[in-house]
Amino acid sequence: MFMGKIIVAPETLDHSFIPEKLPTRENIRSELFLKIRQFFSQSSGKGFKGIHISGSVGSGKTVLSRRVAADLKTVFRENLIICYVNCRFSKRVYRVLAQIASQISSSLPQRGLSKDEFLELIFLATKERAQRLLIILDEIDSLFWGNEGEKATDMLYSLSRYLEKTTFSNFFVATISISRTEEFIFSWLDPATRASFIHEKKHLEAYGPGELVEILRYRAKLAFRNGTISEESLSYLANFVANQAWGNARTAIDLLRLAGEIAEHKNEDVVRPEHIRLAIKEYALIPALDMEKLIGLGRHKLILLLATILALKNSNRSYVTRTMVQEYYRELCAEYGEEPRKTTQIWRYLREIEYELSGIVEVTVSGKNQRGRSTRISINVPLDTLEKNIVKILKKIPSGLG
Repeated sequence: MFMGKIIVAPETLDHSFIPEKLPTRENIRSELFLKIRQFFSQSSGKGFKGIHISGSVGSGKTVLSRRVAADLKTVFRENLIICYVNCRFSKRVYRVLAQIASQISSSLPQRGLSKDEFLELIFLATKERAQRLLIILDEIDSLFWGNEGEKATDMLYSLSRYLEKTTFSNFFVATISISRTEEFIFSWLDPATRASFIHEKKHLEAYGPGELVEILRYRAKLAFRNGTISEESLSYLANFVANQAWGNARTAIDLLRLAGEIAEHKNEDVVRPEHIRLAIKEYALIPALDMEKLIGLGRHKLILLLATILALKNSNRSYVTRTMVQEYYRELCAEYGEEPRKTTQIWRYLREIEYELSGIVEVTVSGKNQRGRSTRISINVPLDTLEKNIVKILKKIPSGLG
């Protein structure tokens, strides 16, 4: 029995971890780094540069901005101060300014100052230590949800124009602001603030299955003992998150960690698809098994679903083909006294099961519009639990019904 560790570096699966590489985002990482480095590398003068990144939850906005900041720090070292603030946690403008001030110097006051006084202290304290300041304002749109909208707009405008009224020389300030949608810029910022605070925009599309596989493969290499998770499991997890969790990379990494922990708890030496199914259940990403929905499928669809479960369990794969399922299906029909349906009817049943058990069962066609295409069926809940429930129901439904 395996008694070792699968997860050998759990910190690399934390949300706060900033990896050395950003699979699928390396191009935009390089682009942002070069643009800000060029801005910071001016030999004289002063200035402000604002970059805005938008994208859905889990599209990599935060890790991208913090990776770029870390890259810049390796170049400018002590001549660059970096401040990161999550505006959703701060909620109010003065708290955002207070957090920025505290990261520049612990001796700066945290309250009792106006917005202009805060900004003055922030700039003066930075100038004493460095010639460059990078501020990351994460989830900046949350400042505009309540009554802070006008104050927030005023703060951003003042931040972007503050250097114009100083005698500073050789001093440069850049911001990376982050929101879920690009519409935030046009919905909340007036034209003057928009023009002054945001000079460039980047939108990150949600991750697709292929991109998620690259991310998961890299994180697994960092976190897991070598050889403890297969490409099959990574692919299954990536496809599930792309289809059922909007391509959220954070969710994918959380599920990877959970699956590893479950495998360890069971004293198994490899993370299999069933561990991922158990992780999905624990994460509560899909609806709980509804017995009424299962009963509503009727006897024949339940037999087909049971055949799919047996095919998955015996193959130990993340998906099975319709051909593989039909072998078990014919045996189960004989066992339960039912006449096997023809291939076209089975295909229709599979589609109906997918619709009626949305999120739990997925049916896809590989190689569409090509010769040799096949139907792939996957189940996203623990197989043992589903099998027991189906067998229990089949014993109660008389032959010939459904």
